[in-house]
Amino acid sequence: MSALSKWIESVVLRAVGPEKFGRLEYQLKPRRRASWGGPMNGQAGRLRICRDIVTTLSPTAIVETGTFRGTTTEFFAQFPVPIYSVEAVPRFHFFAAYRFRELRDRVHLTLGDSRSFLNSLAADPTVPKNNVFFYLDAHWNADLPLAQEITTIFANWRQAVIMIDDFAVPGDSYAYDDYGPGAALNAEYLDRLGRTDMHRFYPSLHAAEETGAKRGCVVLCNDAHVQERLTALSSLRPALR
Repeated sequence: MSALSKWIESVVLRAVGPEKFGRLEYQLKPRRRASWGGPMNGQAGRLRICRDIVTTLSPTAIVETGTFRGTTTEFFAQFPVPIYSVEAVPRFHFFAAYRFRELRDRVHLTLGDSRSFLNSLAADPTVPKNNVFFYLDAHWNADLPLAQEITTIFANWRQAVIMIDDFAVPGDSYAYDDYGPGAALNAEYLDRLGRTDMHRFYPSLHAAEETGAKRGCVVLCNDAHVQERLTALSSLRPALR
């Protein structure tokens, strides 16, 4: 997008507000519905991991942090379980809200901070608290919410599985987010949490064979039964400790 186009969009956004702008953007810019090359950054290998996890564990709900425009949310919505997703940027939240206007009974979207969002879900008795799949993608700057997100999830959900997008894969060339000292999404970041109950898994597919943006990920669990079932998936490999 050119500098002029960005300026025009910013003027329109200020003039009409984020809710109307998000709806207009959805209607007038259909190419943006497949942001980042499609769901999961356009990565066929990542999509396979998610399908394997859902097929094997049959989660009772899927929780996503970082809705953006809802491209990956739409992928999750194909599974017949409740979807809960949060987005911090109003413009993107309202784009996704219009996108899922006919699925509001099952795709629940929230505008806000991912940490507050997870605390609200934890306190909500209508939200399943066992066997839930979490997809964490609400990291855009050095104010990383991951540590608090992981702590909240494992404290309030039993047999939870967490996938973190944009994460470094040891020994491979997958891209990942690095916001400076102490703010890189890598194994050291998880080590600093000091958890001895957390099992890690990485894609078994090498980055060179992946499609799309080739962004890395890690899958976490803290339940022995879940660990055993994830270990049996050929799309994942346990971390070497």
